[in-house]
Amino acid sequence: MSTYQLARPVPGTVDEVQKPAWFWLMLWCLFVLGVQPWSSRVAAPQGTTGSTNSLMKGLLLGAIFLIALAATKPGFRTRVNPTSSLYVLYVMFATATAFLLAEPTGPLMRLARFLIGLVLVFLLWRPLVQVPERLIRAHLWAHLLLASTVVLSLAYAPSQAWRPLSSLGTGYRLQGVIIPMLPPRVGEVGAILLGLALIGFICKKLSFVPAAGLIGMGVVLVAASRTRTSAAAIAFGLVLALILTRKTWFGRFVSLAVPALVGIAFLTIGSLHTWLLRGQGTRQISSLSGRTTSWQAVLDEKVSLQTAIIGHGLGNKRVLLRRGEGDIDVMAIDNSWLGLYWETGLAAVTIVAIALIVAWVAVLRAPTPYVKACGALLLGYITAASLNESGLSDLSSMTLHLLVAAAVCDADRIRHRARQAAAAQRQAGSIARASITTGIG
Repeated sequence: MSTYQLARPVPGTVDEVQKPAWFWLMLWCLFVLGVQPWSSRVAAPQGTTGSTNSLMKGLLLGAIFLIALAATKPGFRTRVNPTSSLYVLYVMFATATAFLLAEPTGPLMRLARFLIGLVLVFLLWRPLVQVPERLIRAHLWAHLLLASTVVLSLAYAPSQAWRPLSSLGTGYRLQGVIIPMLPPRVGEVGAILLGLALIGFICKKLSFVPAAGLIGMGVVLVAASRTRTSAAAIAFGLVLALILTRKTWFGRFVSLAVPALVGIAFLTIGSLHTWLLRGQGTRQISSLSGRTTSWQAVLDEKVSLQTAIIGHGLGNKRVLLRRGEGDIDVMAIDNSWLGLYWETGLAAVTIVAIALIVAWVAVLRAPTPYVKACGALLLGYITAASLNESGLSDLSSMTLHLLVAAAVCDADRIRHRARQAAAAQRQAGSIARASITTGIG
């Protein structure tokens, strides 16, 4: 007599044990790693953030997407917040305009990568985003991982970890070697690590010892990378985060007084003043290390109405400067808004600007102080850094900060509303039971 046994169920077709928290944390860390601009020391010009590993990043992002898709049950529920919806609209607009280019392959590949990143955030709604504190914790750990690779680079290849300033000043700046990151990216990693750890300590989400370690590592990375943009942007983000969450006028006054004192210290204390100047002269300081030259070239460029609306094509982040008959330089734009205009036109600038405004509205409406502070920190950083760095036109670390801030604050508001509805139902049930008891009595 033959006996038959049922085959094991196909994974994903029945209710299974949920993946552990570390699985989703690891997935988010890899995602953050995949959007970082991996810039080699030799190939990337001084002061730029260009990537030389697009294929590796694309493969990594694709692998993360497939893993997340395989770990997600069929019929899953997600939440698309308004900011993410606007970025989907931006990707669709940029995709339509890419077909007008002579060579659309490069822009279309970048946009496909962008869309995969957006869908990945949607897939992670239930395991990460639905509980805002979980995503904030994952974002903090991801930046701790990146910061650790930079620190280990000092032991792995100390001679390569220090990048000479050359034409942009005197001295050296810390950069990543194990994961190739130029000093501006090292400064950004340190700044985000510093800001999230400080807010976590103030809101009692981190104890003193781990918070002190994370804050110290962040300060060291910002200082050793000598990145003034990151230092100013994180200070701006922290001030906004504290002002929006402090309930007393004294707390808000302290939130303004402390950074003001720090600014005075940078101008008066010799070592801090030297760090701020980086050996640059008045001309270099006033031109923001030459950035204003490329900005003026973008603004002075005479373009057709069509080019002004749809731009020159995604990936064109540089301008060619000419003097007389000879070319003198090719300079990075290094401004998210001018770069967005140059690449994808005024229509894209409008869409992304609305997305940023909507994200700020979500932050202001977030009911939990810790979530609101973290959202304000990330958006404050983006708002300040976008004036001096590029990134909002692509799936970059800056765009990811924007998406995270909008997602956690939107999820926090939905959670608060659900809790209010549940409390109202419990109260109504209690009233109904009390009236029944009174009637029986």
